[in-house]
Amino acid sequence: MRPRTVHLALGSNEGDRRASLERAVQRLSAVPGVEVLRVSSFRESAFVGAGPAQGAYLNGVAELRTTLPLPALLAVCKAIEAEAGRRLPAPKNHPRPLDLDIVLAEGETFDGVDLVVPHPRWHLRPFVVEPLRELGVDVEGAPRTERPLLVDTPGAIAALASAWTANGCVVGLVPTMGSLHEGHASLMRIARSECDRVIATIFVNPLQFGPREDFAAYPRDLGGDMRLCAAAGVDAVFAPPVAAMYDERFCSRVAVGAAAEGMEGAVRPEHFSGVATVVARLFAITRPHRAYFGEKDAQQLAVIRRMTHDLGFPIRVVPCPIVREPDGLAMSSRNVYLGADDRRASTILFRALSSAQHAFARGERDRDGLLARARAVLASEPRALLDYLELRREGDLEPLPPGPIAGGRMLVAARFERGVRPVRLLDNMALVEES
Repeated sequence: MRPRTVHLALGSNEGDRRASLERAVQRLSAVPGVEVLRVSSFRESAFVGAGPAQGAYLNGVAELRTTLPLPALLAVCKAIEAEAGRRLPAPKNHPRPLDLDIVLAEGETFDGVDLVVPHPRWHLRPFVVEPLRELGVDVEGAPRTERPLLVDTPGAIAALASAWTANGCVVGLVPTMGSLHEGHASLMRIARSECDRVIATIFVNPLQFGPREDFAAYPRDLGGDMRLCAAAGVDAVFAPPVAAMYDERFCSRVAVGAAAEGMEGAVRPEHFSGVATVVARLFAITRPHRAYFGEKDAQQLAVIRRMTHDLGFPIRVVPCPIVREPDGLAMSSRNVYLGADDRRASTILFRALSSAQHAFARGERDRDGLLARARAVLASEPRALLDYLELRREGDLEPLPPGPIAGGRMLVAARFERGVRPVRLLDNMALVEES
């Protein structure tokens, strides 16, 4: 590689701190392909962050000229840390005899499992900023790693996801239509806990709206959505315009089978074909290792699982629990349209499902008896106009025959039409024995 300037942060808060930093600089100078140009003065800083009580750090920055690829330079740094007595892999936020971080690299970025350059937090650390300024670096103009990145073209998000995968990252995808709430944030946090990089998509998909459904009125708030994604630890947001997803000659649709029949499939005949098509396209563009979907849309989840299996996508579909308001209402972007009286009435869905679950836990096993119990609760609320109430097999949502059942998932949809605008609400609940 061509020679370029790299800035390396040095730190120690265990043992002879100054000797550790000076020895690290000497070791770096002896590495072929590395020239130490300058080293800032060392300064003391208190430990900041969660972790065991520990002493102050001695910090500085070294300016290098190197032909090593950044992963190779990282390997050199880790070897020097180990020589200094640091245990690797190192426990997070524990005392350390030596800490070497690649902060900036001239004209270069890297985003992998063990290395991100520019360092994501360099500009937030005075013990890095001040030594960089001492070395003449324009810290205000120096590059930063922004999270989340906002990407609006399929090519750009595909390149980003491919780079992450090539650099050893497990990539998670959270598809959404925006107007995000705590339910979406919970999916992102689960993805964050399981993946090295997380992509959230924000795309109101016209293919899943019927002719009498108002695609244009679906709530949109990209600014608020970006703030929620940032708080949830999302690395990139893919928010394309419709033309970027479907050009004027786009004509392909994913056909869906038994999983899409009945329930939402009966009320919205083309809906699941549109959902499957956009999810397949997102899978093909981003090629994630895992994709996260909420259990609130249980039939959608069954359709996506079937489509993923049938089309051979090497992706793990991860179901995530329903997030509810304190009174039990399942969180939904459409809840904002409920009038005050309809909002109070909307909890009837949760109460009906809970009634069936309590009966099942107490020993009721007859399919029709459980449905009758939930239907009676729903009938007590005249504002809820029932579309369907069904009890299906867990997982694939195949119909359950009459008679005794060993478990299942009860699904309900109802309309509330006396608010700002008509709202259809979905909910479901697994029937399980209490532990």
